[in-house]
Amino acid sequence: MKIHMFMDLSRTKILKDVPMVVSVGVFDGLHEGHLSILRRVKEIADSNKMESMVITFDRNPKMAAKSIEHHDQLMTDRQRNELLASLGIDHLAIIDFCPEFSKLTGEEFLALISGLCRLEAMVVGEDFRCGVPTSSVGSVQLPEHLNRLSPGSFVEIPPFVLTKDGEITSSSLVRKKLLEGALEGVQSMLGRPYTLDLVSHTPISTVKGLLYRTESFSQLLPKEGVYDATLAYADSREVDLVAHVMAEGVLLSSMAELNADGISYLSLYAKGSRT
Repeated sequence: MKIHMFMDLSRTKILKDVPMVVSVGVFDGLHEGHLSILRRVKEIADSNKMESMVITFDRNPKMAAKSIEHHDQLMTDRQRNELLASLGIDHLAIIDFCPEFSKLTGEEFLALISGLCRLEAMVVGEDFRCGVPTSSVGSVQLPEHLNRLSPGSFVEIPPFVLTKDGEITSSSLVRKKLLEGALEGVQSMLGRPYTLDLVSHTPISTVKGLLYRTESFSQLLPKEGVYDATLAYADSREVDLVAHVMAEGVLLSSMAELNADGISYLSLYAKGSRT
């Protein structure tokens, strides 16, 4: 997967003649709702000999506009990039959501996207919104705008993915379940365990295990408690252990001595649910 800055693509036009299927969104946590959209992007692109592109933001536009409270992210950029690459996405374009960009109308934003490539299709969620005034273009208006900007292109809107309780899978619901400590529900919505990226963190070695301080995390931590966990190393080794999420941080304890070198990820599970 090639990673680009959105405005660099807009300026250089290096993909302007490439037939492309595009999706746009924050993709906070890349839950099953997001994944259903992205898998469809890949399916359309592959079946029509096109390339696929995901367009996202370097920060959540709603947080930047202060229309929602600031919150910790559900995954790091590194995790996002690795997962998108594993899906076979060809291009990731990242928008620097600066004050100037935040003032674009929906039509202006879509015109920029149409100018990046030979836009053949867009796949977005039912809750897609873009532009000022607030959400001036939504999923209902998108086909009309896109047909005017890129004649012959089409829009596909997969249905929401529901949880087993009939709720719409969303980043907000994932966050709520995390803060409740309901990791089985979180895993069901993500399609994988909730995982903390530890690559850039240096733990403190204690008599009880390795301690990662709370302030070092940019990701949201689950409710304080004791969880089953799997520690993954860069060399593909894995160690099953217990993770204690506390006010001061995350303490990893194991029967064997833990080596802090080369740690990549910590996957968390509800106690007794790890398989």
